[in-house]
Amino acid sequence: MNITLGIAIVLQILLALSTEGLPRAMAELTAFILTVVLFVSVKRRTTSSTKPPQSMLSSK
Repeated sequence: MNITLGIAIVLQILLALSTEGLPRAMAELTAFILTVVLFVSVKRRTTSSTKPPQSMLSSK
């Protein structure tokens, strides 16, 4: 999924560079939103993989 989001971000940036007006603004907005989604997705994955197992928390 992260690779797909990365490709979509690059495509939106290329579209923003090659157009003007409303299409450019929409491409920039979409690239920004996709970047935020990618960041949250990566952040969520790294925090869930670094949490200790639940059984270790209850044994203390």
